Amino acid sequence: MTERATVQAPVAEPEGIRETVESIIVALILAFVFRAFIVEAFVIPTGSMAPTLYGAHGTLVCQDCGFEFAYGLRDLGDSRRTVPVLGNSRAACPNCNHLNTNLKFSDDKRNREKGDRILVLKWPMHIGGRLFDPARWDVTVFKDPSDGTTNFIKRLVGLPNEVLAIMDGDVYAVPLDELSEGARSELERIRHQKFQLRTRLRSGVLDRPSVEVLAELDEKMRVQRKTPAAQKALWYPVYHHNYPPRELDAGQPYWASSRGQASGWDTSCRILTFASTQVDEDFIELRGKDIRATCAYNIHARQTPPPVSDLRIRFVFTPKDDDATLLVRLDKLDRTFWATVQADGLVTLVESRDVPSDASRVLVSKRLPPLTAGRSVRISFENVDYRLALRVGGEEVLASSDDPASPAWYAPDLKGLRANRRQRSNHQPPRLYGWQGAFEVAHLAVDRDSYYYHDPTFRALPMSWAPRLGWASPANPILLREHEFFMLGDNTSASKDSRLWDVVGEHFQARGEDFQLGTVPRDQLIGKAFFVYWPSGHRLSWLPVAGLRRLGIIPDVGRMRWIR
Repeated sequence: MTERATVQAPVAEPEGIRETVESIIVALILAFVFRAFIVEAFVIPTGSMAPTLYGAHGTLVCQDCGFEFAYGLRDLGDSRRTVPVLGNSRAACPNCNHLNTNLKFSDDKRNREKGDRILVLKWPMHIGGRLFDPARWDVTVFKDPSDGTTNFIKRLVGLPNEVLAIMDGDVYAVPLDELSEGARSELERIRHQKFQLRTRLRSGVLDRPSVEVLAELDEKMRVQRKTPAAQKALWYPVYHHNYPPRELDAGQPYWASSRGQASGWDTSCRILTFASTQVDEDFIELRGKDIRATCAYNIHARQTPPPVSDLRIRFVFTPKDDDATLLVRLDKLDRTFWATVQADGLVTLVESRDVPSDASRVLVSKRLPPLTAGRSVRISFENVDYRLALRVGGEEVLASSDDPASPAWYAPDLKGLRANRRQRSNHQPPRLYGWQGAFEVAHLAVDRDSYYYHDPTFRALPMSWAPRLGWASPANPILLREHEFFMLGDNTSASKDSRLWDVVGEHFQARGEDFQLGTVPRDQLIGKAFFVYWPSGHRLSWLPVAGLRRLGIIPDVGRMRWIR
């Protein structure tokens, strides 16, 4: 008789259960430690960093040109500057200026897209010390100086131990150790006076730096150029000819020729063509759109923002013969710059009021390998932060210089900027000149740089002593001490940042003069934002439950991105 073998299930030993529980506890502890000291996830609530980062928003494709963009909904972070999106609201396309009314996402419908979810690197801040401070232009998370609990996210533009001012959209700074003792003493006296008036509330008037100190700052301050990564994120679309408006209305952009029927240019299609007709100054220019510091994310604009002259023009150039020559013109206040690209490989940067000639000032030139007829190459010419750059095939081939002894020297006139003197009040539009030969221009786009400014309708404090234009305005540069940083939002017109902070939180009251309005102390920094791991997801319209249809449950992988 065969005996059937049986297998008895092992009985869990107390020791095994304890090890399992301990493993779970250790895993939870490690997770909390990781979140507290290494990397933490945050959600963007407002649009102060748009379009770099989105708060609650909607996304649409322009009804006129087909350009996709995001627009903001109610910004809970600053009720003074925004109002809820109503059913009859219109979102202006950043490309063609068309006022779109097909807003399927709105506060009225209670179906907003969620803000970006980001990852923030925290461990460098916990280690502390200047070695681990965030760098200028880093997107940084910190505690709101008004309450010490709310998390803010802005772009860091001002570093400790420097004097900073915002002029004509750019950030200027000079290290304290480069200033004279008299200038440092006067700026420190004004900072001290600012604290005294703050504690006395409405009494007194805040002094401004003397003419002598401002003259020294004008001589020694330098424009703070963005890092390549930050600059890439801070280009804003002006007009992309791949998305022309279907029906051209007033206020919409278009490329127009200077010679009408006699011109060698044809701009009727997305690919522009030129064939020389021996007509002098045969050019096209971008018309119909005033290039200003607008942000399409903001549906309700309170005022007309200032014009922007820091531009980039980019396109794909295809010469049709060996004589093809193209000129690109960009203007900056009262100065005009030209980039010349010839099919024989000669490229130049020239400064000249008129079309370049033998008598024009050549900044820099270079001989490249000849361009092959029929072969396309990417070209871009930019004038940003007082630096000219020409790129051919994605590689920078020519650039201006910061050396006053160089023929390619290019620098701002800070005295004129501070006085807001402009010889020409109207900014000239970008132009493309056909010089000779024949060529095609495809994927033609114009972008503008970010532009930081002080809204004259707001002041840093509703008090008689507060600067009319806020902290770090041209006439009120700010002195940053050893532990202080200055923050700006990318969406300048809808960001309450270092320019306008007006509340001293209770947690700073005991610090007295150690805290300065308009700054973020080092111990309030949380970390550097580095990745959008979950943008607003895709929604499934076919789900039977309305509430589920509003959930973005499908990851939008295409919008996951590094934060620059």
